Amino acid sequence: MGNRFLISGLLFLASILQREAIAGSSSRHEAVLDTDGNQLQAGVEYSSFRPSGERRNATSQSQIPTVKQHSHDMNVGAPLIFSPALILNSLEEFAGIRYLRETPLEERRIEEETDLNVEFLGIKRVWQVEAADRSSSSSHSQTRYVTLKGQPGNPGPSTVRNWFKIERISRSKPEYRIAYCPSVCNLCHVECGTVGITKESGNKWLSVSQHRVFPFVFVKARHSEEY
Repeated sequence: MGNRFLISGLLFLASILQREAIAGSSSRHEAVLDTDGNQLQAGVEYSSFRPSGERRNATSQSQIPTVKQHSHDMNVGAPLIFSPALILNSLEEFAGIRYLRETPLEERRIEEETDLNVEFLGIKRVWQVEAADRSSSSSHSQTRYVTLKGQPGNPGPSTVRNWFKIERISRSKPEYRIAYCPSVCNLCHVECGTVGITKESGNKWLSVSQHRVFPFVFVKARHSEEY
């Protein structure tokens, strides 16, 4: 009986420390801005482009759970929706549709270097980094692709591969990179990296690498509505 109470107490303490760590990491950062200079908001649709003017945006493939870049630069693809770890507690679902409970606008803003889920509009699964295959030494087997296998929410060890961060790479203009280096599990071993493009058999797939920076800018989708 005593051991049971001890284990329950430790689990409760770990849960509190995890929430405090997430809250602490999200309270000291600047807001992510779109190309109009407005703050990104949770539950709002955005397209992500290369800042060179080419409209490159990853689109989801229905046949395989891996994220592919559209072959035509002028196709904007499926809009992205960002959901910070803290605000996911305010999500509710009705008739299969998720929406945010009434939340102050300031709390809905997307901040730099804070943990968040990334999803495509209309797809309930979120981005997830594929586990590295350490049994093989080939570069192909060690590529960590971005897949659509993640379940939203529940920050912690079981979902650590589902969390990304947006980091600014230019102070003069709103250019960013999407990084994989989650803070939702302090005890987990995570190999951090940056989301970029891997070319394979004429296709371009989103993947995570430690050796490149792939810049993004964010454009609010037309007629975008919050969940």
